Amino acid sequence: MPFIDVKIYDRRLDEESERELIERLTQAVVDVFDESVRDQTWVTLTGVAPQRWGIGGVRGD
Repeated sequence: MPFIDVKIYDRRLDEESERELIERLTQAVVDVFDESVRDQTWVTLTGVAPQRWGIGGVRGD
């Protein structure tokens, strides 16, 4: 079962971007393998506040 875990700044997620990410990431897995993996592909999206994300030792905000 393919499992894709996406962590992203929470401000970048809205209903449309969530839907599109899930659809496109699932389609990418199907493109690599085949249609039989679609129903077995799980995608989770986790929004993280920028101040809780460190990049190069600095907070993301």
